[in-house]
Amino acid sequence: MKASYFAVVAFVMISAGANYSPAHVLERPLGGIRAEFHEPHKVVEIYFQAVGRGELTVFDRTLNKSMLTPVSVEYVYRLDSAIPRVKVYAELKQPIPVPGQESCKLRGVSAILDADGRIVETEAHIWPE
Repeated sequence: MKASYFAVVAFVMISAGANYSPAHVLERPLGGIRAEFHEPHKVVEIYFQAVGRGELTVFDRTLNKSMLTPVSVEYVYRLDSAIPRVKVYAELKQPIPVPGQESCKLRGVSAILDADGRIVETEAHIWPE
């Protein structure tokens, strides 16, 4: 019994100190991997519908779809509600000067959508030049 115990301990110690690990790596081409999670893309479609209705306004300027590149969809949970707020962040393809600020440009916007797909809140993301 002592010999088998010693053999198991020796195997574990050697395996732990080795520079390799026994594993099988499945070879797949990188181009064959596709995202199967479609919900954020549906949210972006709803967002663009709201933008098309003229609901995205920043500094009294209405932004349109051709000016925006969506980057992320966030589900924000407030601590007082079980229903998440859906927020879409998009970068502007061409930064826009901020009125009254010579050295700042609007580079992105976040918009919060309600359950009906309407933009109810907008945040401007401004960077100094």
